[in-house]
Order: sequence, then C-alpha cells, then structure tokens
Amino acid sequence: MDLLIVIFIAVIVDAIWGDDHWIWKKFKHPVALVGRFINFLDVEFNRNEFSESSRTFNGFIVIIMSIIIIWFLSSIIEGLLFGNIIGNLILGLIISILLAGKSLFVHVKDIYDDFMRDDLDNAKINLSKIVSRKVDEYDESAITRGAIESLSENFSDGYVAPLFWLLIAGLPGIFIYKFINTADSMIAYKNDKYHNFGKCTAYLDDILNFIPARLSSLLLVFASFVLKENWQQALLCIKQDASKSPSPNSGWPESAMAGALDISLGGDNFYDGELIKSDWINGSGEKIISFDFITRALWIYSTSIVIYLVFVTIFLLLRIIF
Repeated sequence: MDLLIVIFIAVIVDAIWGDDHWIWKKFKHPVALVGRFINFLDVEFNRNEFSESSRTFNGFIVIIMSIIIIWFLSSIIEGLLFGNIIGNLILGLIISILLAGKSLFVHVKDIYDDFMRDDLDNAKINLSKIVSRKVDEYDESAITRGAIESLSENFSDGYVAPLFWLLIAGLPGIFIYKFINTADSMIAYKNDKYHNFGKCTAYLDDILNFIPARLSSLLLVFASFVLKENWQQALLCIKQDASKSPSPNSGWPESAMAGALDISLGGDNFYDGELIKSDWINGSGEKIISFDFITRALWIYSTSIVIYLVFVTIFLLLRIIF
C-alpha cells in the first residue's frame, strides 16, 4: 500500500506542476544536475588522447561505478523514508521529478499552439527543445511529424519506463534508469567522439527500455481502441514496422502511434549534422500531415497514461492481496 501511495503522490504532483514548478525557476532541476555530472565524466574520461579501447573501457567503468553508487545511496534513502507518512510524501515528491508526463504534454502542446498562431519559426524552436535533429528547413508537416515521434518515444522513456523500474526495483530502479537514460541522450551518439565511450551506456539503455517500449506500444493500441482511432492498423504497424527504427526500442511506440493515426513517421533526418537514413514507419499512411494530428496524438498519449496508471494500481492491489 505504501508504494501505491507514493506513486499516487508522484503522479498527482507531476500532473499538476510537471517541470514548471516555481522551485525549478530558483534551483537547478535534479536531472540537469545529473547532466552536469555526466558532462564531467565525459570531459575527464573521454579525452582525445585516449585510444579507442581506453575510451570503451573508461565508458564501462564510469557507468558501472556510477550505478553502484546510485544503488547504494538510493537504497539508504528508500530505507529511511519508505513506510511512514512523511517519508512517503517525500518519496512521492522525489519520484514526481523523474516523471515527464506533464512536461512532455506541454512541450508538444506548445508546438500546436504555435501553429494556431501561424508562428512556424517558434514551432521550430519548440520542436528543437524535444528532438536532437536539425529542424531549420522543416515545414508544417515535418514539424508535426517530429513532435508526434518525440511524444511517442518519450511516452516510453519519460513515463512508462520510470514507473516500470520503480515497480521492479524500487527507488534504486528508477534512479538508475533515469541516470542511464540521461547519459544515453548525452554520450551514446554513434559518432567519432562517443562511439566507444558511450557504447556501454547505449547497450544498457537498450536493455532497460526493452520491455517498457513494447508495453508502451500496447498501451497506445489500447488507448486507440478507447478513442476509436485505428487500433487495428496500430497493431499491424507494430508487427510490420517496429523493427525499422535505428533504435531497437523507439520503433515500438512510434509504430503504434503511426498506425493509430494512419500517418507515416520516421524517414531520413539530420542528427548533429549527419544524415541518418531510416525507413518510413507505416509507409502507406499520410506523409503530408497537418498540425491537427498533434491534438489526436495528445489524446492518445493522455489516455495511454490513464490506462497505464489503472494497470499499475490493479497490479499493486493484487500484490497486496496475494
């Protein structure tokens, strides 16, 4: 029951404030602090003078040592706080920081609002906040596609996976997941600088997201059924196209969303100045799409979160009973 209370607090706080709480306007967000730590590791252990094998070894050691330290500290915090009223409240507040439900919704909704004001330039700026690709030459269709792709992928990375690892391994589980996921977004690029140093991080991120990504795709299908979107096409698209993404995981929620809306996602994009070729996901769907699809995607996203929380609640209640 304590874990259910903690999750309830975390979900409510995230739904109300997200990342827009006044605290984060005065203090550094904890995830930003983690980013600084990862940047420190990058500067110190990924220097140009190191050989490729040394970079690979350094990347492995710093990540494994970081995981051990995080596990040790978070286990102590969990042991001190979990199981009493004040402690559960504090844990709920901590975990809410690690959920991206509200913030992701707001970021994508901002892009929709920019289109409503006919402000294409600001839509590009807001899209660049949630994707790492080059968006300078994007038109309405490309911006909309990028927003929906980010919404789909980050539904898994930013909401489903954190709660999944909280259920599996408690506070250490969600802390380690967020650390690896943040590190993956910073040092796991397939370029000359990070190919070796970020190899271990990328591998661990793929492992940790394997189940959540597939779970996310099913939640999106379920939500599509509830909202009377094209859930059959979503299922078919998962079966046919989930493996087409360069990532072993992101293609699952993306293909579910693409099928549900019957639009094409993916395709070639520039990342850090490098052209990354990728097949279309749901290639038979609409490729020239209007920004109105963002609203439908947000409905599917929000409904998927509700369904997920219902399943989490049922799971925890059954665990209490049995």
